[in-house]
Amino acid sequence: MTNIVFRHYKEGDEKQLAELFNLTFQKSVVARTSTSWQWRYVKSPGFEPEMCQIAEDINKKKIVGAIFVNLIEKIPVGKRQFLIGDINDVSTHPNYINRGIATKLMEKSIEYMIEKGCDFSMLCAGLKGFARSKLYQKLGYFDLEKGYFFVHIPNVPQLIRNIFGFAFFFPIFFIISYLPRFLYRLSLKFKNFYKDFSYEIIHNKSHYEYMNAINRISSKYYEGYPGYDKAKLIWARINVPTKKQAPTYIIIRKSGKIIGGSVITHQKVETKKFKLKLRLGIIHEIFLEKDIFNTLYNLYLGYIYLIDKIIKAATQRYLGVLLYQSSLKADVLNQAFKGMCFFKIQKDVIMIKELKKNLKFPPYKKPLFIPTYITLGIP
Repeated sequence: MTNIVFRHYKEGDEKQLAELFNLTFQKSVVARTSTSWQWRYVKSPGFEPEMCQIAEDINKKKIVGAIFVNLIEKIPVGKRQFLIGDINDVSTHPNYINRGIATKLMEKSIEYMIEKGCDFSMLCAGLKGFARSKLYQKLGYFDLEKGYFFVHIPNVPQLIRNIFGFAFFFPIFFIISYLPRFLYRLSLKFKNFYKDFSYEIIHNKSHYEYMNAINRISSKYYEGYPGYDKAKLIWARINVPTKKQAPTYIIIRKSGKIIGGSVITHQKVETKKFKLKLRLGIIHEIFLEKDIFNTLYNLYLGYIYLIDKIIKAATQRYLGVLLYQSSLKADVLNQAFKGMCFFKIQKDVIMIKELKKNLKFPPYKKPLFIPTYITLGIP
């Protein structure tokens, strides 16, 4: 008879937790290791063992389920600050599904967030996924905003080296990847507004000037932007376990002042279902000082300029595929991605649960900031 106990994380669980994640999401996964798991959770700012709820088969001494409250942060929405807990990596061993393990772990995680005084709990789920309808909605989570994934091929030769079967499509990929960039670069050369624009691509270094710039700019144009502090920057960008998690900063200046930027890292992705291996570049954030642009078209071209430099940085990192998760309300940015021939995939939905009575998540007009400080979680 199976004997399942529920507990929270203790030192030494890392190996089994990484293995559980890899087994649960083996069809499409960014593989986890004990080191990357520790970095993602234990070394994150404010980590407590209760943030990781675990189900264990004590007869086999095997972890068979886990859920993580990744970060608890104050985020601004409108004129108010809300304390939000972010759910990640809901995992159940395939041999233990349909036993109520995920439900119990979610309930314990919700109890923990209530004890910490959280106003809301937030998570990201597949729009047509089993978990959304059979687990999260039954626990009181509701859809807040559907998200877009934008996908691009910045380095066609690298993609073909990763997946040789794509060589047949080289002419198509080449046109999609390079022609829009060439045409927009040509257009920008004849616009006086962009004469004093400059850019930097900086690999694998700490950059507090970038931190100050994104905090100053993103807080004006995004809802829910919590901001970087030194502890978060050191965790997410400096004390990284491997080179692939080291950041590449893309910085845009006008007359020497930072007016925009982005950060990319990469992950090695392996999907057993399709037998694919590739280097996936992740765009973690994009920001631009919108107020300096006198027309929407100039703002659109500003995003084009920034995206072009992001693609250049991805090429320098030998990335075959580039990915960004965007808010539905980021209209001009989303149009710029389309203009640069990014493929748009509507895949995930951001869900939220109200943890306090008579507290409703307020309506918002600005784009919602979707934090991906270190990884996207499940692709």
